[in-house]
Amino acid sequence: MGYFLLQSSLFAQSPNIRIGRSINSWDPNEPSVSINPGNTDEIMVGANANNYYFSKDGGLTWQHGVLRSSYGVNCDPVIVCDDQGSFYYFHLVPNLSRVVCQKMAGNSTTWSDGSFTALNGTMEIDKEWAAFDPVHGNLYVSWSQFNKHGSLDPRDSTIIYLARSEDRGITWSDKIRISKKGGNASGGFQSVHGSYPTTGPNGEVYVCWWSPEGLMFDKSADEGRTWLANDLRVSQPAQWIYTIPGMQLTPSFPVIACDRSTGRYKGSIYINWSEKRGGAADSDIWIINSRDGGSTWSTPKKVNNGPAGKDQFFNFVTIDQVTGYVYVLYYDRRNYSDNQTDVYMAISRDGGTSFENIKISDTPFIPYSTAFFGHYLGISAHNNKIFAAWSRQDNGTNSLWGASLTMGSEGIETTDKTPVSLEQNSPNPFDQYTLFSFKLKESGPVTVRVLDLFGRTVATLADQEEMSFGKHTLRFQPEEYNLAPGIYYYSLVTREETVARRMVYR
Repeated sequence: MGYFLLQSSLFAQSPNIRIGRSINSWDPNEPSVSINPGNTDEIMVGANANNYYFSKDGGLTWQHGVLRSSYGVNCDPVIVCDDQGSFYYFHLVPNLSRVVCQKMAGNSTTWSDGSFTALNGTMEIDKEWAAFDPVHGNLYVSWSQFNKHGSLDPRDSTIIYLARSEDRGITWSDKIRISKKGGNASGGFQSVHGSYPTTGPNGEVYVCWWSPEGLMFDKSADEGRTWLANDLRVSQPAQWIYTIPGMQLTPSFPVIACDRSTGRYKGSIYINWSEKRGGAADSDIWIINSRDGGSTWSTPKKVNNGPAGKDQFFNFVTIDQVTGYVYVLYYDRRNYSDNQTDVYMAISRDGGTSFENIKISDTPFIPYSTAFFGHYLGISAHNNKIFAAWSRQDNGTNSLWGASLTMGSEGIETTDKTPVSLEQNSPNPFDQYTLFSFKLKESGPVTVRVLDLFGRTVATLADQEEMSFGKHTLRFQPEEYNLAPGIYYYSLVTREETVARRMVYR
């Protein structure tokens, strides 16, 4: 498995693993994540502009590929997985004239050339998103259509559209207009933008987006064929485009999710976004919910629990469709007085009534406004397995990182209650050397070994060596032991217990 359990049965987090790095001067960003519900070891991540990353071991190791299509591949990656283990990669094309859907069938390793929808002549498409309905087996994709993106001409407009595929991405319906009222084409507060679809427990289709009137919502009970006579405004107009120090642009697109589990909150709809309600230097993460199919909505609730005057930005919400738990991922600067940035995850086990916040990034980073950072991050969860992916910048260069997490039945618990704590090696994967760090709660003899996949000892770094309580770090260089690249275990043995972790030597 690509995750490991910490010394707590309640909540476990793997160390951060680099998924991808800058290649050919293109920095990966805007990750979209999907876990295969039939096999949670399979995780797909898409990232700008045409990258995909596939893991078959729960996120421990990743295979990188470049997506290609005769239609072209541009940006805004969206990854969806269906109930047959097939992954779908939605994206725009270079001239922004259509949305393309490419499919990697279950047990396959190749992508189809793709199908397309939203073909619209000279008009431009932006910010598509997609969803799979396990009730009817349909795919849905929504998008914003601009007559002329960036135009201030009152004759130009934006409209939210949606299309449906009933054959798992082979063909698509004609586009259906969702937003009854359009916006201008400027791409700002007066446009309709940032649509996001999801589906309900009976196959309902829900869509949210920003408009000049505020946060809007629409729904369909017949597989997207007909919609409400009037769009519903579910929150007041927000400053959803705002400034974050060190960032080029910070639009907060709304994300919608619906609980299809058999739990207490089945059918609940959640919409998540970020905005600066607390002042010019205080952006926060917000969420609302509906318990009646979208007819009425709760008042906005703040998800983050850090101090006032600190920025939290870029958000994504997902629901574990087995447990009904709600997970929200976001960037957070609560711990710093400068632009250093962490990644936090919030979890609610009571239908969005309360949230627990945990930091899941190992180290902070500082973004630079000279490099495009992207506008979103990604998280997916199924049956208590969670994978989060995000961009970070180091010296102005983006890289893509992730963390595998496991949720226990009692909630979040990160306190180490055992005599020994063995951290994941760093870096991991590695090619020259790596560091093993561990903490002892009491002094005593310690043995540290490296094992192959058959459990055979291939290196011994400490053999019954007396060590004092506290933290220790050992340096491991595989070349000293003539080891070939591959997957290994390293183990820590004390009087009380034995703990082992996996690592990758490239």
